[in-house]
Amino acid sequence: MDRKAFALGAIVSAVLVITVIASAFFVLQMGNPTTQAAQTTKPALEKFKAFGASTTSEVYFLIVDAGKERGIWASNGLDPEFITTPNPPTEAEFKEKIASGVKIGLSPSSTPVRLRSAGTPVKVVLGYRGDTTQKVYVEADGPIKTVKDLDGKKIGVLGIDTPTSRIAGYVSNKFAIKTEVVPLGNLSNQVVALKLGKVDAFISSEGAPLRLVSSGELAILVRVSDIIPKPNAAAVVWATDDLIQQNPDLVKRFVKATSETIRYLKENPTYAAELYIKRTNAPKDLADLVIGQTNWTPGMSGSELLMAMANNGAFSKEVSPLPAGIPPVKVEDAVDVRFLP
Repeated sequence: MDRKAFALGAIVSAVLVITVIASAFFVLQMGNPTTQAAQTTKPALEKFKAFGASTTSEVYFLIVDAGKERGIWASNGLDPEFITTPNPPTEAEFKEKIASGVKIGLSPSSTPVRLRSAGTPVKVVLGYRGDTTQKVYVEADGPIKTVKDLDGKKIGVLGIDTPTSRIAGYVSNKFAIKTEVVPLGNLSNQVVALKLGKVDAFISSEGAPLRLVSSGELAILVRVSDIIPKPNAAAVVWATDDLIQQNPDLVKRFVKATSETIRYLKENPTYAAELYIKRTNAPKDLADLVIGQTNWTPGMSGSELLMAMANNGAFSKEVSPLPAGIPPVKVEDAVDVRFLP
């Protein structure tokens, strides 16, 4: 064998040895759990506090639960810790949550706008439910048969400075009657107070009273969605000014995740009803009634949101004027449509 052939053979042998060693190393590394974990590690989810509003209202807890269960928050890189109140929050509770460091969340539409007028730096960034489900309930076999029959009577509400108290004022103004609101704290207290004659009617947006209507115990006197201006946004996502300025990407992803969740709930009512049952232990017929009356609006445009909030502002001003010296904020200053999907 000449020198050239010998050298060529040596080179080929060396290459083969190197290839075998490299292949073995690659196999060993692929079999190493630590290496595999490093290769599949995903970016950490962004943790933050968010306001989940009331634990008793499906318009809030369905979004919180479905977003988590369907992995929608996580798919948008979010890991929100939802802070809630047992009943629809008052304006004071809303302010307390913001003061504690909560900078984004869900709420009734009128609350952030009213608070901005009073100096709290928050803006509405998404409307996700249209017509309100608030209704005025009375005993089916009781003396109240028309709205005029409520003149001089008592209406049970959840609390002062809550959407239910503002609805009571609106109904009174709309039908030129005088009523007295009685804060009762929660739906159970409202139903008991009605049956004991302590109030003559009560107002609720929750789905549970619908079963009492089906059983013939209660009657719906007024569907509030029939008498308020349209379009309307009954529930919204809000964010503080500083969060919008400092972390607009989080706001955008939260809005996107909320929109995806409500679209899923709207397109999958059977799943939404099952989720309602899981949270409330309600029978299926009630769950179907509740889901059937919920008007999700995942595709509300910027112009529609501005118009809905303008209507809401006019309604809110009529039923619960701001303190003297505080002018209502312009809707353009209280709504930011840049984050809509």
